[in-house]
Amino acid sequence: MYEDINLQHQTNTYIEQKDQIEVIDNTEEIEFKQLNYDQALSQVGSSGYYQKRAFVIFGLQWMITTWILFGPVFYFIQPTINCKNDLNCYNECSTRILDEQCLSYICEDTSRIEFLVGNSLNTAFNTVLPCNKTLQSIIKSIVYFGSLTGFFIFSFIADNYGRKLALTLSWTITTIGSITLASAQNFQMITSAMFLLGFGGNPAITVHYSFINEHSQGHFRELQNVGLQVFFAIGEFTIITLAYYVTDWRSLAIIATIPIILLNFANLFILESPLFLYSKNKSQCVQTLNQIAKINSTKSIDIDELITNPKSKEKNQKMYTAWDLVRYKSIRYIFIACVMMFFGIQLIYYGISFVSDQLGMNFFTSNYIIALFELTAYLVTDFLVTKLKRKKNIILGFILVGFMSQYFLIQFDNSLFIIMQGILAGLMRFIICVIWALAFVYVSELFPSVIRSLALLLISAGGSIGSIVQTFLNTLCQQYQVHPMVVFGIIGMLCGLLLLPLKETLNQGLIENIEEEEKIMNIKYQQSIETEESGGVDQMNNVNEEREFLIIKTKNINTEKKD
Repeated sequence: MYEDINLQHQTNTYIEQKDQIEVIDNTEEIEFKQLNYDQALSQVGSSGYYQKRAFVIFGLQWMITTWILFGPVFYFIQPTINCKNDLNCYNECSTRILDEQCLSYICEDTSRIEFLVGNSLNTAFNTVLPCNKTLQSIIKSIVYFGSLTGFFIFSFIADNYGRKLALTLSWTITTIGSITLASAQNFQMITSAMFLLGFGGNPAITVHYSFINEHSQGHFRELQNVGLQVFFAIGEFTIITLAYYVTDWRSLAIIATIPIILLNFANLFILESPLFLYSKNKSQCVQTLNQIAKINSTKSIDIDELITNPKSKEKNQKMYTAWDLVRYKSIRYIFIACVMMFFGIQLIYYGISFVSDQLGMNFFTSNYIIALFELTAYLVTDFLVTKLKRKKNIILGFILVGFMSQYFLIQFDNSLFIIMQGILAGLMRFIICVIWALAFVYVSELFPSVIRSLALLLISAGGSIGSIVQTFLNTLCQQYQVHPMVVFGIIGMLCGLLLLPLKETLNQGLIENIEEEEKIMNIKYQQSIETEESGGVDQMNNVNEEREFLIIKTKNINTEKKD
């Protein structure tokens, strides 16, 4: 009797094991029908109200950050001369412009500061800052030193702790810097404030690209990436206009502080990147996607609908650092070439603005012309970005800028030549802006998702080095009587040629993982499948053996009963 009960129990166990195998098979069929991340994002909306609202917030932050990055150009406007019937002053400052001869005269006696007219930082705190050109160059470039440092810090935060945290912290620091600048009482406070402004502001707007690339899709994503540059150009127009009417540097700093403070509250309407969460925590990713769905008035998704990310970091919290951008052969040269690309872009871009007072035209007129060409460039690129090849047009643009810059080797003192200089500077700005807009899209498409923010920020850091170098290069070129535009153009051309080995990314899908890691993951994944399959075969073999054993045993029992 007990043997019959035991036999029945073993038979039931076999049936349960068979059912489990069938359930596994059915589960595989269900997972096959689930949504991947791109499909889930499409369902909740990748170009809806949420994305448009975020784009406007990002655009406003870009516009205000323009005031930060171009601040040194307008906070340090050269003063004019009013000799107040002093004959010696008239003899030394005959042009009423603070040229080298006049500057030497003023610097001989600090009491002659009374002849200077203007409320820029050049004459703040009862000091003639142009008398110390090295200190002046350092203070002018300190905002870019801050940017360089901030890119390293916030790139790590963005890729390992979240895009939202990086954006919130960086903009908070920007706010502290703006308040410090508006209330500064000496050049030490000015230097600290400008460092903080660059440290927070520039990384903040670069993180925007990670948000856009990860919560938007298709052509709408590309249009947003370039559309941010349009806001940047609008910001340039506004800072030029403000500086024209608001001549006091402190008043200008106070005006800039107000929107910076207000935009901290706008960050509350930005959600964490769902793609970042997808690599960290599936449930949080689904929760964020459903928040987007609610804002977009679209269909939400269940957590079981979204397939588990096969490359999920839930069990392996890998943190990426700058070392990862050079340790892997598949992205090492790409990273170096992109750093040099941004170095050349920002060297030329900011260099054009910083030498605008050397173009022979009125300072504000020159800057308005340059800004007009810049705005036109971004508007044109915004319409054509979905069609323009990235690599080819970036290289061609650098070459054109390099050839145009050679015009500044020629020097003539006539109005036609001066006008032509202004137009060429505008055209160079037009081309470099098209290059820059394409470069941000290009970099976003070249690097895998797991290190995209890190790459964008560190490559932008390379660009900040170009921003810093141009201030010192400008001073050096003046000493050797070479127009800085000539040098800027040649360096840019050389940087462009470094892109020749890179691939084209137009109409190509975004890469999710680093190539070497992808191969390792695929090998491990294949091994796990083989292990599961071999385990499944062994399990079936064991079940079959048990089944045969039970059948034989049953026959023996029946035989014994007959006997």
